[in-house]
Amino acid sequence: MRIVSYGPERAERPGIAVPGRGIAPLDPLLRSLGYPAIDTNTLLGLLDLLRPVLAEALDGDGVRWLDERTTRLGPPVPSPEKVIVAGGNYQSHVDEAAGRKNAPSPSEPIIVFKPSNTVIGPNDALVRPRQSEQLDYETEIGVVIGRGGRNIPAERAYDHVAGYCIANDVTARDLAFRDVHLSPLFAQMTRAKGIPTGAPLGPWLVTKDEIADPHRLELRCWVNGELRQRGSSAEMIVDIPHLVEDFSKVIELSPGDVIMTGTTTGCGAFQDPPVFLEAGDVVRMEITGLGVMETPVVDET
Repeated sequence: MRIVSYGPERAERPGIAVPGRGIAPLDPLLRSLGYPAIDTNTLLGLLDLLRPVLAEALDGDGVRWLDERTTRLGPPVPSPEKVIVAGGNYQSHVDEAAGRKNAPSPSEPIIVFKPSNTVIGPNDALVRPRQSEQLDYETEIGVVIGRGGRNIPAERAYDHVAGYCIANDVTARDLAFRDVHLSPLFAQMTRAKGIPTGAPLGPWLVTKDEIADPHRLELRCWVNGELRQRGSSAEMIVDIPHLVEDFSKVIELSPGDVIMTGTTTGCGAFQDPPVFLEAGDVVRMEITGLGVMETPVVDET
């Protein structure tokens, strides 16, 4: 099942996308089944219960389909309570940042937060802030939490996962490391990753039952048609169940939370020479089974 949000920015409503048919608004679908309208986070928390009845209802004759070609898609989760980034979680990315093979990896997953209002839709504009000249892309699998909880063991982690989407962990590199030459304590990862529009998500949330193994997916990213990133989610240092386990030890996870699980090699900062995003660029990301996200870049006005 592909869960989307659709409609005007910051006023999106949940729907279900069916290839070849369109987008089914969720509100009337739920009413036809005797349920009240609910927001996306509530839907995700109840998804294991609702998915079978929704799937059956989608095969009925009373569904009002929206044209997917003319309907704006917002982020699949328009108002996540938390967006949590797992920093340095692909060995190839750790290696390229260190400038050598088999570089040391973190002893435990690095946690960075993005503000929840940084999420944008798959085709919305990524705004380069005036303060940054080193805006960079990071293609990632976004793991969306269904049922929340704390101290979730790895063997039950998938019981708490609703599904997956493409995520761009946008990072303003110059905001991260401006004073790090004075001390490593002065790294500013939240400043760098928390910029407005810095969390493009989309094009939809693919429910976990449709992805047999999220650690066998190919990640690719193009900028203006040039292939920049190509790697596999098999590169994760800490896999998804253990990320959920580790994060939930210190953070109470909630329905709709998004965990960005790390990126592969090929970010702009590590090109030779480095190349960063500018106004007019188009960032295209594709992950096996999760679709395609194409984001234009504009300058802040």
